[in-house]
Amino acid sequence: MNAKHTLEFILLSFLTLTLQSCPAQTEPTQSIPEGYQSCCGTETVTFKSEKTSIYIPNVFTPNGDGINDTFVPSINSEVLTLINFTILTPNKDTVLFHSKYVDVTRIREYAWNGKNWNDGSIYSGPFVYGMEVMDKDKRLSMIEGRACAIPCKKEMAVFKTKEGCYYPVQAGKDGTVDKNLSNSEKDCF
Repeated sequence: MNAKHTLEFILLSFLTLTLQSCPAQTEPTQSIPEGYQSCCGTETVTFKSEKTSIYIPNVFTPNGDGINDTFVPSINSEVLTLINFTILTPNKDTVLFHSKYVDVTRIREYAWNGKNWNDGSIYSGPFVYGMEVMDKDKRLSMIEGRACAIPCKKEMAVFKTKEGCYYPVQAGKDGTVDKNLSNSEKDCF
């Protein structure tokens, strides 16, 4: 090996070792607040059965600003009714909301506003939901899942852009999610 090749080898070795020991320069990531790690991206948001299609958001922000304040499914025209629409704490030990029967022609009136059924306080954090869905052919399906009530606080800003978060305003047509729609959360976080 001549002197030129030896110098090139030494420089290349030095650069390789230097690059391997340098930490990657990436944008700082915002951490998810404790207790909210399961929010977004872990649960299905669109349920289909035979002819029915139902979109259920996995986050909402019940702060009274008129944007994403309520939790309610978005359905297609094949859904006849929702039965026993129930929202529970993650351990399923406390009922936060319950509606025995949902008139789908007035579904927004049956939305959960985020208030705890027992004392009227605003609930925040993960929760579980369940409901039976009857279609126009009288077929009954059970839907269960998890979602989160996100408080509008600075430390929750990660949920404004977190991948896998789908809000009520992202309801598409006919019981689907429209991932191209903005979540419209401008002033919450």
